[in-house]
Amino acid sequence: MNKKDIGLYALTIGLLIFLSSCQMGGSGYMSEEQREELETAYDSLQSNYKMLLANYEAETDTLPAELKSLYSQMQQMHQQMDTNHRQMMSMHMDRHMQGDKMMAEGMGMHMQNNMTSEWYNQMMSMHDRMATMHQKREQQSMAEMNRRLSEGYAKMRQMSPSTDETSEVPFNDEGDPSLLNGESLFAQNCASCHGNHAEGIGGAFPPLVDSEWITGDKSVPVRILLHGLSGEIEVSGQSYQGNMPSFKARLSAAEMAAILNHLRTKSEGDQPNISQEDIIRISNTYSDRVTPWNAEELNVQEQGNQ
Repeated sequence: MNKKDIGLYALTIGLLIFLSSCQMGGSGYMSEEQREELETAYDSLQSNYKMLLANYEAETDTLPAELKSLYSQMQQMHQQMDTNHRQMMSMHMDRHMQGDKMMAEGMGMHMQNNMTSEWYNQMMSMHDRMATMHQKREQQSMAEMNRRLSEGYAKMRQMSPSTDETSEVPFNDEGDPSLLNGESLFAQNCASCHGNHAEGIGGAFPPLVDSEWITGDKSVPVRILLHGLSGEIEVSGQSYQGNMPSFKARLSAAEMAAILNHLRTKSEGDQPNISQEDIIRISNTYSDRVTPWNAEELNVQEQGNQ
């Protein structure tokens, strides 16, 4: 290697280190003070969660079937969220102790930040639904406890170092959907809200099998997984109100395709498979999207998405 090549090599390495430092020093990294504030907020949230559990345990025998199901699913979701939260906090602690490293580690932290943020959003939605159901039954105390938890997760979401720029969320476009088990992936990522067999949970979460939001234009379910869904929708003649978070940081393109094809196969009719290439193309088409979709937007059918 001659002197010119050595100089160019050194310049390239220096640029990479600089970019890595920028990556780590920006919105993807928490200072020690921010980390401690987030932990304090989480400890408070956990205290409220334990109080809610105690109240549910005391009233288990009197809970209607729908709320019993939601209560069970809520606990499973909480465990998964807690695991992601602790992984994120551990990564930030390690970074604080060891200092900046290579860009690859920075991107790993960036992805974990967004995965955890998606879990905060999912917990917000779950407690919102439970609060609404208790409110309808005039169970004010239980409704208020769930609302308090939803507000706590909203605070955690605002404090977390994730990005609001959806296009900046790391997205894994590698894989092969045909090698993945869509049913298993559904159970891991979707069943907690939509039921073990995608049948929905009462008036809280809609069914997915035979739903036009799954079986129609390919673009619709893909966009929902990529960016989330907010507001009122109608499924099989019943209205549902709430917020579904994005799964862009949690699922690869191949995993999204496998889950959606599993649901489309279980539904009546002969829907064409959604390929990994479909997911990537639709993701690129809406790469600037930074907010969840609503029903009106998704009902606008676009040419070329089938």
